[in-house]
Amino acid sequence: PSRPIELVSATGAGGGSDLVARTVADIIAREKLLPQQVFVVNKPGGGGAVGQTYVAARRGDPYIFMQATIGLVSVPLRTGLDVGVDKFQPLGAIGFDLNSIAVAEGSPYRTLKDLVAAARDKPKTISVGTTSPGGGAHTMMHRLEKLSGARFNIVSFKSGAETVTGVMGGHIHATAENLGEVISQVEAKKLRLLGIPSAKRIASLPNVPTLKEQGFDIQAGSLRGFVAPAGIPRDAARLLEDTLARVHKSAGWRDYMMRNMYEDVYMNAEELGKWLASQQGEMLQFLTDIGLAFKK
Repeated sequence: PSRPIELVSATGAGGGSDLVARTVADIIAREKLLPQQVFVVNKPGGGGAVGQTYVAARRGDPYIFMQATIGLVSVPLRTGLDVGVDKFQPLGAIGFDLNSIAVAEGSPYRTLKDLVAAARDKPKTISVGTTSPGGGAHTMMHRLEKLSGARFNIVSFKSGAETVTGVMGGHIHATAENLGEVISQVEAKKLRLLGIPSAKRIASLPNVPTLKEQGFDIQAGSLRGFVAPAGIPRDAARLLEDTLARVHKSAGWRDYMMRNMYEDVYMNAEELGKWLASQQGEMLQFLTDIGLAFKK
């Protein structure tokens, strides 16, 4: 690269996706992984649609890439916008950011079963904050509804940080966003975790049960992947893929994953492309179930 490279976060500042983008850019700079600066640009709105449209329009431009989660699959299916997976060049994924369910420390809901019972007894009265429609948090809450018979009032925010503020301010009852976004407030005794949708308990949170332990066999979170616009030169795609692989191996990223309790997942470009393609059918069914699938 002969000039700076733009890294787009399709969410607002302060949320999990934004922090990942800034951490990656910082590691690239500190480790001198590229000869040019990588700078972060926020393009929030439309549950990821604004950011995806912005990047897809730069077809063939190797000087821009973006963080990509399951929203890369859900946005075109619910909006009809021409920003599907085929509009992007997969670069790789470097971690899996688990979701969580957390309430204010003073909440009357002491367990997940308490929260579920309230949402089952009085449907749509328990408000839960998520970010993008069709994202990991929204999908998790839909699965919880199907397994429990509860009906939650899902409230969309621009970032996970805003859902945390909403819970602490008493505007919503719970947040379903990423564990890394709530953990500092949990440690400060302002939020309380009711459950984590992981395969087993987190070693550093031994007293927090998984959703499966509480009767809900759900695993959910955000794959931290990256894509560029389709049509970029092969050498540029390989360079960005190799750079992300080196970020994944770096001490800085290892520390970030540990602090934010990520599951250590790595995918190269080909593997990420296959994973995105594999999510299409399930996501379409989910969006159809909740009435958000785009109708031509």
